[in-house]
Amino acid sequence: MNDLFKQIGVHTMTHDGYALTSDHLATETVVKLSDQDGVFTTLLATPTQLPELLIGHCTTEGYDLSPAAEIEVMVSGDGYTVQAIDFTVNEIGKSRPKQIVSTSCGACNSPGVEDLLSNLPIYTGSHRTIELSWLNQSFEIMKAKQHGFSKTGGMHAAGLFRIGEKDSIVCEDIGRHNAVDKAVGTCVSLGQNMNNLVLLLSGRCGWDIVAKSARAGIGTIACVGACSTLAAETARALGMRIYSFVKPHRSIGIGYIQPAMKDNP
Repeated sequence: MNDLFKQIGVHTMTHDGYALTSDHLATETVVKLSDQDGVFTTLLATPTQLPELLIGHCTTEGYDLSPAAEIEVMVSGDGYTVQAIDFTVNEIGKSRPKQIVSTSCGACNSPGVEDLLSNLPIYTGSHRTIELSWLNQSFEIMKAKQHGFSKTGGMHAAGLFRIGEKDSIVCEDIGRHNAVDKAVGTCVSLGQNMNNLVLLLSGRCGWDIVAKSARAGIGTIACVGACSTLAAETARALGMRIYSFVKPHRSIGIGYIQPAMKDNP
């Protein structure tokens, strides 16, 4: 069974009427993240790379899960449970998290912009020069690895690329946050340094992805879609950079681009 997508019977509608056929749909199910004290987060996600999803979610949300924690995946009638064995997950500096997150959560419970920025770390890593040709080549590499999207047209992808290199981590999920978490979790599991990694997104970049990147120690984000105002404001405040609308001959740079350039008129 392919957990990325499922083939189901559907009707196609044309000017000539309806016809019975089949289509591939992206898999979406309930995934509960838990530790020895029980469930602390419930996601709607695609049930692939679930240990990496747990590790990455904890990393990008500021939870103190050890990369060495033993992780078990359990399947039940109502979805999947991914558990960190003999370990209690706590939000760094705060009490234990308890929340339900959909495939596109954002910062729904935040009281305001200042609160969104107050608990995010400043990026202290280096910023290497990025060539537009390398960005486009990296997006082509990621596209070739988007097997779920090629079948369904309905899955997000996130990739982690080291500047100037072709080696990459590419993950897919029905939720763009989950795709990012899986990519980060894979990187953490492999013991790789986040410095000089670029996070590639198959869609847009909002505040939530900038926040996840900041907590993971990733200073550069590139996306084929748009960047929101709050994402731009946050990237500038944290010393990060975003390349949006990446195309063969042009991209929009926001934040720390070059030491002598300021992009905030």
